[in-house]
Amino acid sequence: MLWKRQIPILIATVIGLLTLFGWFIDNPGIESFVNDDATQWFDILASFAIFLGALNLMKLQGRKVLKQHSGWQYSLFTIGGFIFAIVAGFIYKGNDAVAWGFHVTSKGTLFKWMFDFIFTPLSATMFALLAFFVASASYRAFRVRNLEATLLLVSGIIIMVGRVPLGSSISSWFIMYLLVLVGSIAANIKLQDKIITFGVLLGGVVIVTIWGSLAGWPVDQPSIFYLPMLQDWIYNNPNVAGARAIMIGIGLGIFATSIRYILGVEKSYIGE
Repeated sequence: MLWKRQIPILIATVIGLLTLFGWFIDNPGIESFVNDDATQWFDILASFAIFLGALNLMKLQGRKVLKQHSGWQYSLFTIGGFIFAIVAGFIYKGNDAVAWGFHVTSKGTLFKWMFDFIFTPLSATMFALLAFFVASASYRAFRVRNLEATLLLVSGIIIMVGRVPLGSSISSWFIMYLLVLVGSIAANIKLQDKIITFGVLLGGVVIVTIWGSLAGWPVDQPSIFYLPMLQDWIYNNPNVAGARAIMIGIGLGIFATSIRYILGVEKSYIGE
């Protein structure tokens, strides 16, 4: 029990504390450990983890083929692709003039051929299929159910239209006329008064028309209603703010998890 429980926990606690406080202690030895040794240890452990994961993948796929579970034919391609990649990466280069290690990026080698003519087309196909899944997910997410869904819908439309050539051809004055129409619809829904609705619509159209006539109807003015500029503002401000909030949350989650490991509260790495 000592070697299976207490010793691993003690090692994780000591190394975790040393790595954590290494960022706050001005000591060359500790800094070298954190920046060099700990990183190399991580790479070594990650390499073994990848190796074990590959073996586990082959085990699961092989069991599926032997027992002929549903879709076992696809497992044959998985096993064959894995073996082919191992051979191309570690056994056969296909070009004796290229040194080992450089053969993964040099032309004329089996690994480079596999990457260019098998992996790259498959990746392009996968991303092409993802476009349809994104479109389906967008349709479900953009349904107008509440205020948040409406903001998501409007922002999504502005981003998508503003980033294509068509968006730069749409005049900001056309967008203003649309906003007047939306405002009149909102007034009608809220007040249920045809006179007020007509007044809002007529007043907005008159104001926009006079303003546009005096300004000369420039396509990109006023810039706040020009879709390319509006989508840039959405992308660089609300989007960045949301992304930073997510990164802060991820950082706090990593910190909380790390503290649980250091204090020995989390013991999943020893099977508990």
